[in-house]
Amino acid sequence: MNCDVTYEELAALAAQNLPPAREAEVLVHLGDCERCRRRLDRLRQADGLLGALRPPRAPAEAVLAARKALAEVLHRPRAQEIMTLEEVSDFLRLAPGQLAEVVEELPAFELAGQVRVRRARLVEWIERREQDYSRHRAGSWAARETSDVLNQGAY
Repeated sequence: MNCDVTYEELAALAAQNLPPAREAEVLVHLGDCERCRRRLDRLRQADGLLGALRPPRAPAEAVLAARKALAEVLHRPRAQEIMTLEEVSDFLRLAPGQLAEVVEELPAFELAGQVRVRRARLVEWIERREQDYSRHRAGSWAARETSDVLNQGAY
């Protein structure tokens, strides 16, 4: 017999989650297919056993740690949209001297005689640098591969 019923359809039938039209077709098929009836019975048995399991209880220490972590995230002060160069340095995890190397490239502006950077523009700047770096690495890889092939004389 040609069996066109998938395991996923049998699982959906066992879970009573198969579209009605397909359910009718599968039920007709089950009347003729012993293999699919056995598979459906095993799926229903497995569902019954899984349903009888008690949900695991997390250790109290894990629950406490999760609550503390969640509280930190929920109560963390909101990041400022406009950043000083010192905040930019902290955000980028750069020493002030290292920041000086890229300060000319930063999407900065002056406000009351102070240099400021908008956080959203800084993130966009970082993303562009990531893209440029990825393209450069891909180009370098292609150049190395081409060079290796040419040096081996396998062209």
